[in-house]
Amino acid sequence: MSENTSKNFSFISIGRIAAVSLQAIFFIVFASLLDPTVYGELNLIIAIAGTAATFSRFGLNQTLQIYRAKNNSVISDQINTLFVITTGITAIILVAINPLSAILCIAMSFFAMNLQNLLGLRRYKQFMLVSILKSALFIVLPIVFYYVLDIPGIVLGMAISHFVASIDYFKKLRIKPFFELKNNYKILINNFGVDSVSFSFLIDKIIIAHMFGVYFVGIYQFNLQIFLALAVLPNILLSFLLTEESMGVSYKKLNFLVIIASIILAVSVIVFAPAGVTKFFPKYSEGILGLQILIISIIPESFQAILNAKLMAQESTKVGLSAIIRISTFLILIAILGHLYGLVGLSLSVLISIIINVLFLLFLSQRKVKQ
Repeated sequence: MSENTSKNFSFISIGRIAAVSLQAIFFIVFASLLDPTVYGELNLIIAIAGTAATFSRFGLNQTLQIYRAKNNSVISDQINTLFVITTGITAIILVAINPLSAILCIAMSFFAMNLQNLLGLRRYKQFMLVSILKSALFIVLPIVFYYVLDIPGIVLGMAISHFVASIDYFKKLRIKPFFELKNNYKILINNFGVDSVSFSFLIDKIIIAHMFGVYFVGIYQFNLQIFLALAVLPNILLSFLLTEESMGVSYKKLNFLVIIASIILAVSVIVFAPAGVTKFFPKYSEGILGLQILIISIIPESFQAILNAKLMAQESTKVGLSAIIRISTFLILIAILGHLYGLVGLSLSVLISIIINVLFLLFLSQRKVKQ
């Protein structure tokens, strides 16, 4: 890799690692302060907001990054306009269900657009600084507001941290007619499919709460947060490769190193999780085996990031189907394996759904090469 490439990748890495690390601290702090049931209730509110935010963005954040990288400001401005409309409509609907979730939904959506906009413009250093700013506020504000407003204070603090870190996006937002986007509807739909992969880690808690209760949500989310913290490597890779692949640049050595690092992380957690969780988080020790199974998912997650970036950069109109496959498989497995094996079944659902998704992406990639 060139020196400039290494520096840019480092900026994204630092930003992502800071964000995920401080977010992990956030969830760990509140896991220690709250019992699993109340912790599950908090994560249910966050899940509702995140699910709504995924629909409000409709994959526009991923699409914005691609067209910014291609220096297409006309389409980029139209994407931003459509985003404002879809987010506003979603928030209005959500107010009737949960006002706190509605506020958080708007904040999360604008922040996601700001990050993808910076990545598309290759402003990697600014991306890093914005990520660190949001993450720092994400720790401080919810904790302060919690002691004043309890659970609503946590959600309000989260929303404010996202809004503050989106100021640059608000300043540069331009409202333009977006009718030309009708010619790109296939790309929009498929990028929504890719972006909605995170949807599976949001709606799952809503389903689990309905099927098993918020106590299970609390234990499951504790395990999931550890997985998501370690999955920062695949996420960094996707963020970096999406812009670079869109410009025709490929990094095979970097992909290989990330996969090896993911294997090492997975093995480490499997070995040390029992002692660590039992000592520091005894209230969540019931989910240790589930955590050990779940953490294996980081390995196929790395392959998924590589394949997604390559296919999305080629403006594939089929890659969005992978999200449908992953989400539907995941939700079906939750109902079956969760019922049969409890927390272990939930972890197996995550692992198996990711593996199936990787196989489908590999099929699409091979098919693209033959064409």
